[in-house]
Amino acid sequence: MLDEPGGIPESPFQRGAAAAWLIGPAFLILAAWLMLGSQRGDLPLAPAVLVASDQITPGARRDPMGEPPSVMSGGFKHACNECHRVFDSPTAQHRPMVQHTHITLKHGMNDNCFNCHNRENREKLVLYTGDLISFDQVPRLCSQCHGTVYRDWQRGTHGKTMGSWDAASGLQIRLECNDCHDPHAPAYPPIAPLPAPQTLRMGLQFPYGAHEHEHHVPLQEGAGRNRKPAAHPEKHE
Repeated sequence: MLDEPGGIPESPFQRGAAAAWLIGPAFLILAAWLMLGSQRGDLPLAPAVLVASDQITPGARRDPMGEPPSVMSGGFKHACNECHRVFDSPTAQHRPMVQHTHITLKHGMNDNCFNCHNRENREKLVLYTGDLISFDQVPRLCSQCHGTVYRDWQRGTHGKTMGSWDAASGLQIRLECNDCHDPHAPAYPPIAPLPAPQTLRMGLQFPYGAHEHEHHVPLQEGAGRNRKPAAHPEKHE
């Protein structure tokens, strides 16, 4: 192909370069047409559901006791063993307690104090093998009966992880059993669920059998307590 009679023939490269210059403007024209010519649709969004901050628990559900504390009496500190070595507790525990009356033991068949607490050394926990462990090894104690849940906790599918998604960062915190469960009564009381996330294009999503007139029920008092500081610190044996 000649530009004009007697001229130099136009190369395929020149023809391709000319076409390439037209691609950009063509895309801009197409984008403007899609933006201005497309019909806007109204998204079926419901009003946002406001959730009180005390219904959200960013940390642990409870404040575990940790290592057994010393008790101040008459100006002196008394550890657990100082009393328990003097006053021997019978092996059978199916009787009303005259001390530690704030404890409610509702742990299924695990209804004996000495299943977990060592009878000779009250400042230690005891495994079924007779080995003594400290109070910072509670998951090891719980794993004896709750093996499946313990394995899920090790993998991160049970429990709560905070601080970082990166396990190698050194910032990750894995809450332990007694950070969420009371060891003496581990079952959770009924908890009302928080509102579901709002969907954008599917309308209001109701659970099976739910209706529009149903509304969110606030959580029971104390269920959303932060771990630090605790609004009402719990006392646990």
